[in-house]
Amino acid sequence: MKKSVELYEIIRLIRPVHRRLARAVEAKLEGTGVTVGMRAVMEVLEEAGPMAVPEIGRALFLARQQIQLLMNALEEQGLVERRSNPAHKRSPLFALNEAGHDRFGEIRARETDEIETVCELFSDDDLRSTQRVLCTMLDHFAAFEDDPDRPKALE
Repeated sequence: MKKSVELYEIIRLIRPVHRRLARAVEAKLEGTGVTVGMRAVMEVLEEAGPMAVPEIGRALFLARQQIQLLMNALEEQGLVERRSNPAHKRSPLFALNEAGHDRFGEIRARETDEIETVCELFSDDDLRSTQRVLCTMLDHFAAFEDDPDRPKALE
């Protein structure tokens, strides 16, 4: 089979895989009070530390307004704290507090068993190759990424 046909078949699988992964994550979040979007924000804060809303938006390729709504929900649940931002007086930094770190740790623990089960289906080479293909595609198509503060509608 021609390589371009094989790559196209991979591209066609990305959307249904993404949707099923989102549903699987959502199932693992049941009872936590955290949505898939909130979980994504928590993961960014867990990995990167305190960040302002626009920075989180850029990291997740989402509009600042969407991130602000998620941040408000996390704040209401007492999972994040505001900190002063020396670089910008009107845009505070947000960080996971102790409760946020604990909740995210619980969520990741729920997900780990499922991920380890799926890992058994693949060789190390399979995983490295897949990661290389997806990273290369992300880099190649980077010019088509929207500005998260001004996303364009898909027509």
